[in-house]
Amino acid sequence: MHSAGVAATAKTLAKLYGMSDDECLMMDIAGNLHDIGKILVPRKILEKNGKLTDEEFNKIKEHHYYTRRVIGDAKGYDEIVNWAADHHEKLNGTGYPFHKTAEELGVHQRIMAVADIFSAITEDRPYRKGMTKDHALAVLHDNVASGGIDGDIVTLLETHYEEVDAYREKMSAIAGKRYFSTIENTKDD
Repeated sequence: MHSAGVAATAKTLAKLYGMSDDECLMMDIAGNLHDIGKILVPRKILEKNGKLTDEEFNKIKEHHYYTRRVIGDAKGYDEIVNWAADHHEKLNGTGYPFHKTAEELGVHQRIMAVADIFSAITEDRPYRKGMTKDHALAVLHDNVASGGIDGDIVTLLETHYEEVDAYREKMSAIAGKRYFSTIENTKDD
């Protein structure tokens, strides 16, 4: 559900930014694949209810590297791979895994970073409710102020908040229905 929300947010922001239909589709694909590297992170860490140890958190942080490894060999998809795998990089170089800086991060990666944060903080999780609009925007603005994410992309999101959030919720719900119906159908197997 999270990846569907990131994809929907990234695609919508790309469209609002004025990107071509092809770029919007590529952003959608990158959003859906951005966390695929988590398949190589132990499930007990991903589903842990309590606070993660430093070692466990470092293991989760490896998923970006694994995302690049899992989809990186697909010929002709270098842009999608970069957009997907760089979603935790920060403009000020404090992100991970490669500590890229603003000069190394194009608008597509900047959109993906905002989309990932926005989706993560606004969606409901088993351990907490999603943030309200005001709280989410405050978090995003704090990230801009610290030099982590692009203020122009956050302003674009803020200007079109209801549209972006509604589409994120819709696509997350569709993914959730598909996932949970699959789980229910395999219980009898």
